[in-house]
Amino acid sequence: MKIRYRQSGGFGGLVLGSDFDTQSMSPGEAGELERLVKQADLDKVGVKKSSRGRDLTNYEIVVEGHGATTKAAVDDMTIPPQLQPLLDFLKRRASARSVDD
Repeated sequence: MKIRYRQSGGFGGLVLGSDFDTQSMSPGEAGELERLVKQADLDKVGVKKSSRGRDLTNYEIVVEGHGATTKAAVDDMTIPPQLQPLLDFLKRRASARSVDD
């Protein structure tokens, strides 16, 4: 499973991100990430952005695996509870990225 995470927007406009391939991770960390992805149920999250607030932080997660690609995009005001643990995992491992990355 491959996971691409990007965090952008907010007051500073900084872009953070991380990319994962569970095949190249330790079994424990890969298992945790796969569990969090399953728990997040990204198919149900879809794209949910608030029309209120211009300086909200935006989060995008793309998961490739099992023959399918799933994308979820939310902002600070639309994060569903089941997604928060996955976002926390991804945020802890994010680093600065270029806008084009």
